[in-house]
Amino acid sequence: MIQSLLQYTLPILLASFGGLVSDLAGTLNIALESLILLGAFVTYVVSIHAQSPLAGIMAGSLASGAVVLVFYTLALKGRANIFVTGLGLNLLIPGAVATASSLMYGTRGVLRFDNFPLQPTVLSVPLPLLFSYAMLACIWYLISASSAGLRIRAMGLHPHVAQIRGVSPFRTRIAALVISGLACGAAGGLLVLSLRAYVPNVSAGRGWIALAAIYLGKRRPWGVLAATVLFGAAELAANIAQGMFALPSPLFMALPYVAAVTALIIQGLISHRKKPS
Repeated sequence: MIQSLLQYTLPILLASFGGLVSDLAGTLNIALESLILLGAFVTYVVSIHAQSPLAGIMAGSLASGAVVLVFYTLALKGRANIFVTGLGLNLLIPGAVATASSLMYGTRGVLRFDNFPLQPTVLSVPLPLLFSYAMLACIWYLISASSAGLRIRAMGLHPHVAQIRGVSPFRTRIAALVISGLACGAAGGLLVLSLRAYVPNVSAGRGWIALAAIYLGKRRPWGVLAATVLFGAAELAANIAQGMFALPSPLFMALPYVAAVTALIIQGLISHRKKPS
């Protein structure tokens, strides 16, 4: 049960922590959903051609990070609206991935691993999973215990003071955004490798749930972790229930989103009650 919960939670947790870094820097990346999808597709392509899941998930992570670097650099340099840029990526990437799938494989549908590449392990843990753990640990350390994390927080809270102290707004924010892209790409890679196939819309709203987890967790690492475990448990429960009850599958697929909305409403009500009248 714990292993299954981890499988459902880890992709959301990676995306949430990546989004948390960009949010703390004052530039929330709302393109998490599409970046997960891009990472998933690139992971499939590279895993097939290199016959290496580790190479695949690393390539998926780098691909999403590179797209963030290019588009958000242009947005920040051109003083474009950061949210419009994120929405643009959410519209552009799914179409680009579908087109690439059609050109490369002749279909926009499911792409299966005919011969699933061997996943080398360390202490019985697959290397792609170790890569994801390492990335998560690095992001946690960055946020919680590093001087770079302090500069990121300063840029989000007091940008003018941080700039006076020599912190570059552009470099700090673009670095935070790229980290969010890298994390989302790895999240997408985990989904593909666990399914042993690339499925259209494999991100399935996880990017949006990750954004909800950031705010439900009050922009704190432990809070975000707790929120993602809640959503992962809801997704696991939905899949278990789908096999037990003869009800329409969309009803169960909506359970994680119902959990997200319910949790945010409850949090809002509690915060409202705590405010002095």
